[in-house]
Amino acid sequence: MLNIHNLSVSFAGEYLFEEIAFRLNAGDRVGLIGKNGAGKSTMLKLLSKELEPDTGVIASDKDIRIGFLKQDIDFELGRTVLEEAQQAFKEIKELELQLDNINHQLVERTDYESESYSQLIIDLNDITHHYEILGGYNYQGETEKVLQGLGFRREDFNKKTETFSGGWRMRIELAKLLLQNNDVLLLDEPTNHLDIESIIWLEQFLRGYSGAVVIVSHDKMFLDNVTNRTIEISLGRIYDYNKPYTEYLVLRKEISDQQVSAQKNQEKQIQQTEKLIEKFR
Repeated sequence: MLNIHNLSVSFAGEYLFEEIAFRLNAGDRVGLIGKNGAGKSTMLKLLSKELEPDTGVIASDKDIRIGFLKQDIDFELGRTVLEEAQQAFKEIKELELQLDNINHQLVERTDYESESYSQLIIDLNDITHHYEILGGYNYQGETEKVLQGLGFRREDFNKKTETFSGGWRMRIELAKLLLQNNDVLLLDEPTNHLDIESIIWLEQFLRGYSGAVVIVSHDKMFLDNVTNRTIEISLGRIYDYNKPYTEYLVLRKEISDQQVSAQKNQEKQIQQTEKLIEKFR
């Protein structure tokens, strides 16, 4: 799905990442962790192709769709909550306009035997079929379901987005991303403005998500409940394990203890070797 190969990024001559590599597959739900300044947000921008690396490539499947929840959002004034959320269905909306136009012509025209009238009927069937495949008869219900899952009430649907706080606007943006059916979801602190009920709903949604998800979050319980893989960024390198956050921490400590033990044994062997050399000099 996404193949990251020998990726390097530097700022002011200092490497943030250097020749890192990993792959994202469908069904991966990755917790991207690391200290502040380690490069988590930069990594999301690279994966979204919003930022170009210094070296290396991010290869992807053709026509892959990537959704990126950022902390800074910008809505068009005048739209309602429902209208903004339904911006996720641009292709469906365009087909609706085409269908309305064709149906209007069919009502107005009386040249039933003409070739152009017959072509309208063919176009109507083709567009209707495409509309159905894209979920045109279900998207309104899906929109309401996701908005309610993220804490909106029905009476909120027709309110203007500018009447809501930044946190609630972030929920609308998240709803759009979840409705877009992207192949890859990049979520930067998605639970920051959610209440407990909305977080639980989002956890259930993401656990059933068929694409790949990469999450940056300080909510450790959320990471444990959603992710099946952890990638830690540390000192320009990455550490990648197929474990949720807490299990990864346990595994990382075991590996660290083994490394310390191996180092101590090596130092002990060196000392013994030096003693033997000195004894039989």
